Amino acid sequence: MEFFKKHYEKVVLSLVLLLLAVAAAYLPGLVQAVDRDIDNEINRENPKPFTPLNTETNVAILEQSQKKLRVKLSGSKHNLFNPVGWIKNKDGNLVKDRFYRMRGPEALIAKKIDPLYFSIEYGNIVTNGNEIFYSFGVTRQADAKKANRRRMMRRVRIGQETDIFTLKEVKGKLTRPEEFVIHLLADNREIRVSGKQSEPYKEIAGYTVDLIYGPEERKFNAKRRGDTIRIAKKWYEIVVVSENEVVVKDSRTTKQTTILVNASE
Repeated sequence: MEFFKKHYEKVVLSLVLLLLAVAAAYLPGLVQAVDRDIDNEINRENPKPFTPLNTETNVAILEQSQKKLRVKLSGSKHNLFNPVGWIKNKDGNLVKDRFYRMRGPEALIAKKIDPLYFSIEYGNIVTNGNEIFYSFGVTRQADAKKANRRRMMRRVRIGQETDIFTLKEVKGKLTRPEEFVIHLLADNREIRVSGKQSEPYKEIAGYTVDLIYGPEERKFNAKRRGDTIRIAKKWYEIVVVSENEVVVKDSRTTKQTTILVNASE
């Protein structure tokens, strides 16, 4: 016991050195075992395929975070600054007013546009002694007077003026005309009409429009420039009907409102 007390440090050091010697002897074998495991893993015939991580959710969140947030406080589906009105229907029940704060010409919808034609068609030849007359059928669908819109017949000789046109010249033989040069009095211009009865001269001279007024569930069909309609207890005159738009004018204030064709209800 006395010996241990005097030499305990040497004893402890000897034990440590012994343990280190054992570890040093065991380490080469451990390294060889690990090398064998690595070689076996590398040389496997069917290694497990690499499965990449699914990052779709992460990418979606990243893209969403990069988008600017837009707060919509207006529009037909948001009532913060667009309060909804309520009206009683025919049964006395309260229903949402689709035309709340929208009355008058702004609520008009132009659903259909149809063209109005001006046409002149050669008819036949009529002789009276030595004079040769040519008959023409004239249709003026856009005329302001309803009586003038039907097909009218006019018989003229070369150089003669009617209430609609003047026959200026006949191309080809007088008895077998190929073409007529006609001067229109209404707009002071010349047109050419075929001498074939099946090929009339035809051009668009105006349009008619079918209008719908939703707040009163009313329809105004085949309206043309100059016609008047009554909506929201006021009279409006149709001053323009074109292929793309309709313009109505308040008969009292003369304020004009443009309505686009085929606008959604």
